Amino acid sequence: MSYALETKKRKFHRVLESLTKPSNSESPNPTTPNAATTPDHAPLAKRARLDGRDDGILASVRKDILKIARTTSRASSVSSQTRPTFVPWDRDRFLERLETFRRVDRWSPKPPRVNEVEWAKRGWICTDVERVTCVGGCGGSVVVKIPDELDELDGYDGEKIQERKEVRTKLEQEYANLIVQGHGESCPWRNKGCDATIHRLQLTNPDTAISGLRARYTRLLKMADQLPDPGLLQAPESFDAGSLMATLPDPRLQPEATETQRTSSENSSESESQPTVQAGPFNETAFVLAFFGWDTVGGTPGLISCGACFRRLGLWIYKPKEGEEVSSNDLLDVATEHMEYCPWINAKTQSGTGKSSEKTGALQSGWEALAQAVKVKHLRQTRSSTPMGSRAGSEAPSMDDGPVFNEVNDDIKKAKDREWWSKIRRMRQVLNVKSPKRKPSTAQ
Repeated sequence: MSYALETKKRKFHRVLESLTKPSNSESPNPTTPNAATTPDHAPLAKRARLDGRDDGILASVRKDILKIARTTSRASSVSSQTRPTFVPWDRDRFLERLETFRRVDRWSPKPPRVNEVEWAKRGWICTDVERVTCVGGCGGSVVVKIPDELDELDGYDGEKIQERKEVRTKLEQEYANLIVQGHGESCPWRNKGCDATIHRLQLTNPDTAISGLRARYTRLLKMADQLPDPGLLQAPESFDAGSLMATLPDPRLQPEATETQRTSSENSSESESQPTVQAGPFNETAFVLAFFGWDTVGGTPGLISCGACFRRLGLWIYKPKEGEEVSSNDLLDVATEHMEYCPWINAKTQSGTGKSSEKTGALQSGWEALAQAVKVKHLRQTRSSTPMGSRAGSEAPSMDDGPVFNEVNDDIKKAKDREWWSKIRRMRQVLNVKSPKRKPSTAQ
């Protein structure tokens, strides 16, 4: 190793060690101008130059990472708040914090260890360009800057690329520590964040899952003229729209059907048990989009979004003009257009219990859990409407649907049990309830 490179690495490690050390020259006066009030994003917004100045990257980041001076009295700020800010068990409040990272002019994609979900789980919101601030008012503020991806470093020698990798890895670790340590000493977000299940979709109950699907489908139908053709949609290979539409228990989501029209009391009992359904238009595009969690955005024409990752899509992009040929780039992939961490497509996020050592094949994403809920509801209705005698003669010998039904019920029961116990653990942690200690048995 050359002497110049060795000297550069020593400087690099000294700057890293100084990132978390308090500065003696920092003034406690909050009115003192500093780098946080006027951040300079130009050195890292553009492609960093690997010409022997990589230590300047860390120096620039150190100037931009700053905790705002913490005030001694917070009576006025606390009194102005109408609701508590430390609610790590509240999923709606978590989604509110996550939505602040939606604007692309303020936040750019980050590595999984320091992405917007990890910041939102610890009580951070995005308040400025690449800046996060504690929602609890403790004064914590961090400017998050990560060097460019390594794919843009083609043409440089291996030594420079390896040095850049080390810089990026160390910075990720520093920011991962600041997610917790960036809060004030007395801030409750420093001691506890949201549970791993906070981002999970509520799809374990088939009735609730199908009701949400119906609501999204109904809203998407209102802008049916702005939806692309079904042939322009691309979905995972395991997704079978035809079989799911055929097994849906709600006539409003089935082809050639609208709302159920109940007959009057003068009609026969047979017509009452099997209500008639008026024929109506069915929109396959709206069904597929709703099945993968897409919904309208406050009545904005041609705009859809996801309520879990807050990704937005303009449907006008996927509607080619007359006479234009459609290529594979013009297809709307209903799964990959979500953010990578979205529970609608990420099985680990949806499970809330996925670990690095756990087999991801056993986990289900949000749309897969919804498909399972539709099948469970269909099997329940089939069994409830089939007489016991005919069921015993037709279903019992074959045993085709029994194991599937039991397996589906077992999976749902396990998911409900995990969710129930996670709620109990969270409540016990908040209330500081300790389990009663067992008295040691005395030997006779």
